[in-house]
Amino acid sequence: MNYTRVLCLIFLAAGIIFSVPCATEARMETFSGIGEYTVSDNETLQQAEDNAVAEALREISEQVGMIVASNTKVKNEVVTYDEIVTVTSNYVKVLDKKIERSMTKDGDIHITARVTANADPEIVLSELKQLSASIAKPIQPGPGENNETVTNSSQPDKGSIPVEYQGSVHQAEEYANENHLSKKGLLQHLITNGYSRAAASLLMDHVRSDWKNNALMKAKDYLTRGNYSKKGIYVQLLSPNEGFTRDEAFYAMTNISADWKIQALGMARGYQQKGWTMDKIQQRLSIEGFSKDEVRYAMNNI
Repeated sequence: MNYTRVLCLIFLAAGIIFSVPCATEARMETFSGIGEYTVSDNETLQQAEDNAVAEALREISEQVGMIVASNTKVKNEVVTYDEIVTVTSNYVKVLDKKIERSMTKDGDIHITARVTANADPEIVLSELKQLSASIAKPIQPGPGENNETVTNSSQPDKGSIPVEYQGSVHQAEEYANENHLSKKGLLQHLITNGYSRAAASLLMDHVRSDWKNNALMKAKDYLTRGNYSKKGIYVQLLSPNEGFTRDEAFYAMTNISADWKIQALGMARGYQQKGWTMDKIQQRLSIEGFSKDEVRYAMNNI
């Protein structure tokens, strides 16, 4: 046998195998963004630098979002460009950041953040498709039904719940629905009120609630208490304090309706009452996640 020829064939085959790209390999792309922020009297230097970095990351998210939005399958979905940018921000990984400080003519410290990050638009697109597919309108009661009838139709067989917990399960469901809690929020409430983690987890196995609708109602709660952008609502719902999942927060963000320009104007007026300059207010609205059109409206009507 010609061993030299065999070895050559082995190495040739290996070269072909390793030269074929993996179908699931992430195709990370590199993006750059610049964020600017002027330090206020009531802010620390670190807070100002964080805000400048956040502005740079928003610019990068917009770049990635533009690529994702160009996909025709996304264009035909119910997802808006601003919602795409909001979701994209969760998939941007910072590679490098440089902070520059300068002094304005008014004597204020101005921060410039230059950020380099990478992201895979294909991963963002895949996530958006999954989230979009999970969107469903709340179940409307049929003739002769009320909301309680519809909710109870999804209840588990009470016979599968230990007798000593049946009353507690019903109370937990009522509390979650009345206070618009997430599943994590309800679990924490039970533990805080004396249930062991094991007992609380057992209850949660039998609790049935429309968590997406709870997220939507919680989002409406936030709008009654203050001014928020869509991104601000999304971030609040995902925060540890609320504990909603990405699916639930995305559902709320895409189903809640509000005049976001008026929300931006309300927030701008709040900052104006604090004595903030117009430039500073404009910067802040952008960092809070308002779109350029919403920021422009607020600044023109403040």
